[in-house]
Amino acid sequence: MDYQKILRTRYNRRTRKIAPFLICNESIDQCIKAGNAILDGSFKSDFTPLVERSIVITSVTAIEVYYRDVLDWIFRYCEPAFFEPKLKILHNDKYDINDLLTLYDNHIHPLELVSNSQSFQSIDGIERVFSKFTGKGFWSTIFEWQVRRKENPDNVVTWDKQDLDGLRATFALRHELVHDPAKSEFLTPDVIANIGKSIHMVWGSNFVLMQMMADNRDPSLNIQMT
Repeated sequence: MDYQKILRTRYNRRTRKIAPFLICNESIDQCIKAGNAILDGSFKSDFTPLVERSIVITSVTAIEVYYRDVLDWIFRYCEPAFFEPKLKILHNDKYDINDLLTLYDNHIHPLELVSNSQSFQSIDGIERVFSKFTGKGFWSTIFEWQVRRKENPDNVVTWDKQDLDGLRATFALRHELVHDPAKSEFLTPDVIANIGKSIHMVWGSNFVLMQMMADNRDPSLNIQMT
């Protein structure tokens, strides 16, 4: 058990803004702006290939952080009766007495083990975790949503398979860049468009998950989900 990783995760979470989606959106917005600057020629640097890779890797990291932080929110703000039946499915590791002593000595809550053991580096990994809470396919739940903004109520925002395919492609490119990078330019308008589709899927996730948490809020907590 890597308890130091759990403690670092806890510390890092405390340094971030409170709203997971705002953190993710801010990071990906920077990545998209940097990518467009490279494509339109306004970014001139000998380190362009490094920045190109960083754009994709940073985008995926921001997405991973979002889903991990939201899972932590579920455990913190939802009624225990809502999430406790799912815990054995999400995390079935067994621990010996030395592990338990380490948890006690470092004030690590068992739910931190659950959130830190999840992988959000693929759409399948995200689906596996959050479909347990939505009660049906997580992505298909998002596809059912329609959102109107107050400033433009006639414009209906939706999500579809093309958006999910963009997220899938972004995850796949990140995996390639980390594990089997080719020595060539890869940044294209399609790559930037897929990153945009990725944050769109995260935005849809946020609507679904915030509503789910509001519906299952622990009544003993005086909070409002945003």
